[in-house]
Amino acid sequence: MLSGDSDARVARSLKLTLQYDGTDFHGWQRQPGMRTAQGTLEDALSRLLNTALEVNGASRTDAGVHATGQVATLECVHSIPTERLVQAVNGLLPADLRVVEAQQVTSDFHARFSAVGKHYRYLIDRRSIASPFDGRYSLHLIADLDIEAMEQAAASFLGRHDFAAFQCATDQAPESTVREIGAVIFSEYNGLLAIHVWGQSFLYKMVRTMVGTLLEVGRRSRTADSVISALQACDRRTAGATAPAQGLCLIKVYYDEDEFSRDYEDSSAVAYRNMMPRGIR
Repeated sequence: MLSGDSDARVARSLKLTLQYDGTDFHGWQRQPGMRTAQGTLEDALSRLLNTALEVNGASRTDAGVHATGQVATLECVHSIPTERLVQAVNGLLPADLRVVEAQQVTSDFHARFSAVGKHYRYLIDRRSIASPFDGRYSLHLIADLDIEAMEQAAASFLGRHDFAAFQCATDQAPESTVREIGAVIFSEYNGLLAIHVWGQSFLYKMVRTMVGTLLEVGRRSRTADSVISALQACDRRTAGATAPAQGLCLIKVYYDEDEFSRDYEDSSAVAYRNMMPRGIR
């Protein structure tokens, strides 16, 4: 994947790792007249390199969804050393979007199509008083939750299934709604409950609908077995509500099968390391 680097003004393929607070972005994907993460990044890169540029993202995160490990790729011609590009572009970006790493890659590498897996985390603040620091990154919910029932229900997601019931309506419907989930892990610390999900790829708002369904199980408004019924029905009406966007964060995108397998097989340890929102650990 990695390619050689030089200071010459030549065509390069770059892989950028990004972090953003999604609160004030209308999602990742560029949309006319909307403030999006992709559009903001493209504007900054185009100014820096003095040419119109397009980037490809690994995940089309929804409005309000955050990322600590989004990945984007682009083709460009410039003379800025790759190791200096991060600082240069960050000087043109707003405070809620940052490039944290830049690597030169081969031209066949693609942020989305080369990915082999992703790790998402959904954060729920169960404390009686909502934290003013965590509110942008978590769903405040003080209801009593049956975590054991939620874990039982989450086990039904594991493996390869048709997740049509957990996809929200979209004008970019995929050819197949079959997806594979490697792990769903719950971790809790100091009143914050995190639900971590590892999968190869996801449908539109799939993780948020999985979480919304699990919360209904936790609040005892549906049974754990209802997840199996929803998967079998392939009907959106049989799954739960879609959880609000602010609790969801794209933690990591994987490009190595072995690393992806190691992380979800050791998912409890990885989940603990990614328990808290970035910056307030």
